[in-house]
Order: sequence, then C-alpha cells, then structure tokens
Amino acid sequence: MNDQVITLDKNDTILQVHSKIEWADGRRIILLVPRGCRALDAEHEMKLLRRWADQNDVQVALVSTEYNVNALAPTAGLPVFSTLEKAEGATWKWQRRAAEPAIARATPLDPDEPKPYKPILDRLGLAGWKLLLTVALFGAAVVFLVAVASVLVPSATVTIVPESVIISDASEVILDPSVTTIDHINAIVPAEISRPPISGTVTVNTTRKATAPADHASGVVTFSNFQGTEATIPLGTVVATTSGATQRYSTTITATLPAGFNARVNVPVRAIKPGPEGNVRALQINFIEGPLSAQARVVNQSALGGGSIKEVNIVSFDDRATARERMNAVLKQKALQVLQEAADDTNVYIVPASVEVIVLGEAWDHLVDDPSDTLTLKTDAVASGLFARYSDFETFAERRLLSKMPQGYQALPGTLRVEADPNARAEGNTVIIKVRAALLATPVIDRSKLLDGLDDLPISEAVKKLQARVKLAEPPKIQVTPSWWGRMPYFRFRTTLFVETQK
Repeated sequence: MNDQVITLDKNDTILQVHSKIEWADGRRIILLVPRGCRALDAEHEMKLLRRWADQNDVQVALVSTEYNVNALAPTAGLPVFSTLEKAEGATWKWQRRAAEPAIARATPLDPDEPKPYKPILDRLGLAGWKLLLTVALFGAAVVFLVAVASVLVPSATVTIVPESVIISDASEVILDPSVTTIDHINAIVPAEISRPPISGTVTVNTTRKATAPADHASGVVTFSNFQGTEATIPLGTVVATTSGATQRYSTTITATLPAGFNARVNVPVRAIKPGPEGNVRALQINFIEGPLSAQARVVNQSALGGGSIKEVNIVSFDDRATARERMNAVLKQKALQVLQEAADDTNVYIVPASVEVIVLGEAWDHLVDDPSDTLTLKTDAVASGLFARYSDFETFAERRLLSKMPQGYQALPGTLRVEADPNARAEGNTVIIKVRAALLATPVIDRSKLLDGLDDLPISEAVKKLQARVKLAEPPKIQVTPSWWGRMPYFRFRTTLFVETQK
C-alpha cells in the first residue's frame, strides 16, 4: 500500500490543500488535520476536496478528532480516522464517482522519477505571457515619461510677500469686578479685587538742630574726718552743692578716710548730669548724701570744670511727615509687586490707578524732640487693587479689530498686540481704562486664481500679472528650472507657489 502522509497547517486555505494533493506521490493520501484548521471547516470545502481527489485519481482520508471534521467528511464520502495508525491499517471504502472524469496527473506515480518543473507562466498560458509583456511595456513607458519630464518639462517656484496693513483701535473699557463675562456691546471686561497684607520700614535723617549737654564737669573734693575713726568712702558716693540750683557729683574711686580728728583725703568726683551747670567755683560743694555725712565733711578746695554743651539733631514733626511721605511711596511700589504675586498669574494687568494702601498701624523709634540723627518708621498696611486678565483684553480687542478688517484681508496669526493705558480713572467700584490694540492683516490669497493665466508666459509678463492681482511688499520672485528656460511652465502642476509673511 503506497500511503503518503501530509500534515496540514491550521492557517492553510483550501487552495493550498489542493496544491498539496496535486503534487503528492502516493495513491492514498492521509491528511493530518490540526485543531482549528480553517481549510476544512465547511461542507462545500469537503466536497471540493473529494472532487480534486477524483480528478487526480487518488484516495484521500482525514485524521482528526474535531467534531466538525468528523461530521462533514462523510457527507463528501471522505473516510475519517481518529489516529494515523488506524488510517494506515484500514481498508478504505473508496469508489470514484463516475461524474468526475480522471485527468492526467501533474506528477508521475513512480517515486524514483524526478518531478517536472512547470513554470508559472506555463500554467497561465498565453494570457500570462500577454500580461507580463503588458506590464513590462507599461513600466518602460512610465520610466521614459518621467525621464523626459524631468529633463524637458520646466518647473517653477513663485514666491510672493503680500503687503501687510496695520489695523488699530483705541477704546475705553470698563473693568467691573461684579461681572464674569465680556460685554462687547457695553465694553465691559471682568476684573477682580485683591487685598494682600504688606508692611514696610523707612529711615530718614533728622533735620532740626538744638543744643544739648555734652561733657560732664569733674574735679577733686576733700573729705575731713570729724569723729576720729577710720571710714571708707565707697565708689559712687554722692556730694552736692547747697546754694542755688543743686548740682550733684559722684566719686569715681573707692577711698579710705584716715583715723584722727580732722584727718583728710582728696577724692576725684564727676558731675552726674552733663553740661556746664556742673561747673562750680571753689568751696561750693559742701554736702554728703548718705550715712557718711555723720563721720565727715566735704568741700571742693578748687573749682570744678569741663562741663560743656554741643549742637545735636533732634526729631521734629517735619521729620515724621517726611518719613510718612517716603513710606507711602515705598508701600505703593510694594503694593504693585505684592498684588501681582497675589494674582498668581503673570498674564494679568494691575491697574495702577486702583492701587490703594490702607495703613493699619505705625511704630516710631523716637519721640518728637528726642536727640537722634535718624528717625525710623515701621508701618503695617493692606494693599488693595483691581486687576484684569490680558486674555480678556485680547478677546475684546480682537473682536473690535476684526470688525475693522478690510474686505479681502485676514488677520495674520500671532501679530495681535494689546496695551492698557496706565492713566485710568476710578468710578465707584469700577475703573475706566483705555485699551489700545493693533494687528497685521494680509490679503487672502486664492492660489489657483493667482496662478491662473500664467502658463507659458514670459517671466517678465508673469511678474506684472502677479503685481496687478495682489498688493505685494516686494516684487515676486520666480525661479524656473532649468535656469535657461525663460518662460513659465506650460503645465500648471509644475508651478509651486510660496506665500511669505512681510517682516
């Protein structure tokens, strides 16, 4: 028994199964059908397989465990087995159907003879040769035409720079914190109010002059012992005058009063208060403050001097006014910065005219008439201001500019500029501000109409027609390839138009 086993792939088609049967060598062909094989999943495909088996004078059996294959194979008269061993050992009940005439096999049944090679064109016959010849001639013609066009058919690039016009507008806008949308009819733009806390410190130089005590008077006094016992004169012992305005002095060292009646010791003293009032003549100091007065007497044998006055700066009300004025400027400038930060967006406009500084408290480091070269003021306040978003300004301005756009022009993207006038005026809770805006507009270019009628014209005439059809900022540039060709291309598709923006 000459059996040939062929294993199918689950992705094989019915035509691929037919090809495998046609080129098989055996009389009996066993097809191993895998699960999910799509070539034999329908009744008509089973019948086609049976027909091709009869036409090639071979017997075909299937080996499969799938229910669908086992059910469909008998309808076409194909034996089906569960294992290869059963298929090889069984006698197949095969009877060729008379309606299917046998045809010569494409391969010999003798396995020792070589298989003949049959080119695909031989299979297709005369129609295949005609198809091949047609494709070859068409390809050669296309290559030839492309080569001729690239050499003989000229091409051109036309570059134009349309003249741009400036569209501008200046209008007053009401910034209103009570609205949330733009009112184009009444020119109202939404705004917001911010009130962040601020503080500042300024220092000014005092300008008022006055005299003030400078140095302390000093000298020597003599202590006399009138009880006879030794006594200690502590540092800082106070002695004073008793006539006129009392002047007080303190000892600058610790001294010992010797024992013995009328024993004496000289001790240096210094006026407690500075100034010339401490300068006294001899014998003016004669009083001892404290318990030492019960043991000794005191007198200045010579005059005390050195007390003086000097000219100093003192704080005045004018200095306070100057500090407040400077503080207002500092807080106003700081308020703009703090309001910008509080807005948390760089694309906002703080209206300078709406900025206010509300002072909550002041602290001075010196009182009026205090001697000092400087005066420092610290202020706590709240910054209040109105701000609007530039995007709202741009939306409002763009609509007004587009209404002024000349017919046949269009806005050039990215050219819109908006500027808010800082000289605004407040009216109640709103602010009226002038907004200036401008953009560039260019002519609308219809490329097909612009190039209409330029085919096969001399370059100079084409330039004139382009200049007559659209306003240009500079003469058009036409570059023709090959460069020696002096006319526009005959074919429109060979001309390319580039439109550039005026700088």
